[in-house]
Amino acid sequence: MLDSIKNTPLNFIVLGISAAMPSFALGLPFGLWLLSAGVSKQTLGLVTVSSIVVALNFMWSPFINKIKLPFLYSRLGLRRSWLILAQVCLGLLLLIYTQINPQNQLSIVVMVACMIYFFSSVQDIALDAYRVEYDEYHDAEVLATNYQIGYKIGAFLIGAQVYSIIGVDNWSAIFFYLAVLMFLMPLVTIFSKRVKELENNQTSYSQFLSAFKELVTKRNILVLLLLVGVYKISDIVLGPMAASLYAETGLNKPDYLEMKSYFNFLATFVGSGLALVFIKKYKINNAMLFGALLVLSTNIMFSYLYLYPTYTNFIGINFLDTIAQAFTAVCFITYLVGLVDRRFTAIQYSFLASLVIIPGTLLKGSSGFLVESLSFYNFFILMGFIGIPAVCLSYLLERDLVLSKENILKITSIAMAISIFLASISNIFFENIISLNDKLIHFIVYFVLAVTTFYASKNTNQIILILIIISIGIVTEFAQYITGLRNFEYMDIIANSFGVLGGYIIFSFMKKTLKKAL
Repeated sequence: MLDSIKNTPLNFIVLGISAAMPSFALGLPFGLWLLSAGVSKQTLGLVTVSSIVVALNFMWSPFINKIKLPFLYSRLGLRRSWLILAQVCLGLLLLIYTQINPQNQLSIVVMVACMIYFFSSVQDIALDAYRVEYDEYHDAEVLATNYQIGYKIGAFLIGAQVYSIIGVDNWSAIFFYLAVLMFLMPLVTIFSKRVKELENNQTSYSQFLSAFKELVTKRNILVLLLLVGVYKISDIVLGPMAASLYAETGLNKPDYLEMKSYFNFLATFVGSGLALVFIKKYKINNAMLFGALLVLSTNIMFSYLYLYPTYTNFIGINFLDTIAQAFTAVCFITYLVGLVDRRFTAIQYSFLASLVIIPGTLLKGSSGFLVESLSFYNFFILMGFIGIPAVCLSYLLERDLVLSKENILKITSIAMAISIFLASISNIFFENIISLNDKLIHFIVYFVLAVTTFYASKNTNQIILILIIISIGIVTEFAQYITGLRNFEYMDIIANSFGVLGGYIIFSFMKKTLKKAL
């Protein structure tokens, strides 16, 4: 029976769980644990910067792909020997948390977190390579699907069981449970099959240089790297404050968190399925743009959750947010895989994946301070602003990331439209502007937006553009009404509309004048 099980790809479901365990342990449970011990929001944000270790994994990926561990290599091979080492170390590190009090041992908490992130990255590097080489036994898409299923089980279903059985007060029991699960993972690694590992005659240093040399020669590489760096930035910065939001609004009840995990598990399949359909029908470039807009939209929904922290809103908004995360994960992985050279897959992919993490990780250290100064509501609106560059650069994908005059005008108009909407529903913008009439401000803002948009989209039907810009003003008024922070004002819509029409008149006049001059 054991041999028949070994001949199936089910081992990658368990290995997927193994990959998810460190991320889950240092995610929401970690944040709630620190907050329950009296750690402030500001300190929590700073502590989570320790995840920067994962972002540096490209630096040691060549060594993990080449160095043969004594004793283990001869019996298990390169990939499985590194996997077992990582899994055992992760189990031991999680066990340490059962004996720590964050209130007076915070420095130890941070050091252990850094080590967990390090060995988690080691596990990921070895596991990614092992999965690629395991295709001598099973199709690559089957292995990837099983791995993703396992990862979601580790990220959500195990979390649901933790909250259901243990609760959110007995933190020692939670980390002990997670440590035991990690100690069981090497058994699956041992019983998995050995693979024919790819040999590379280059030194680790030579591989590293060759991989980067090939990467930097790609077209418009600076804009490309900028897109990679900002695409997930708002999600990463927002992350640490989710636990703080739940704790402050009373949404950190065990039964709430349990149901959230179950619904999020379902949402990952919904989001992943939608992404696969979207990519097939509309191509990866358009899927990346839609994903960026989706993440921006769901991030600002947390501001509504702060105002109205009901169970229904908690489950619904997290469900939509998880769909957005799953959608963008599939799109982004597909996009990155298309970028890398197959000769340097491990190094280039780990570098690009690291670049996704680094900017957001450095910024999220300030998340607690931002919440303290802006309030939760405005903090989540700010996450919308941070997501604007990802939308603009994703828009350029279909245009080969070329920063021509026309493309710059287009992304400027997109950025202006989103910024106007976010500023209008925030609680901090325009409040101190008392010297100007409110309706005059509305007129000027939409006038400038209209002129910019018309110049950026000269070949687009101008009636359609007028209707779109006026619609932004109407949607904004509805959004203000839904939050309850402002009233729905018809005069604002009229002022916005006059601004759009004024912009159209000026644009048309300038266009005719220019034609006569020519």
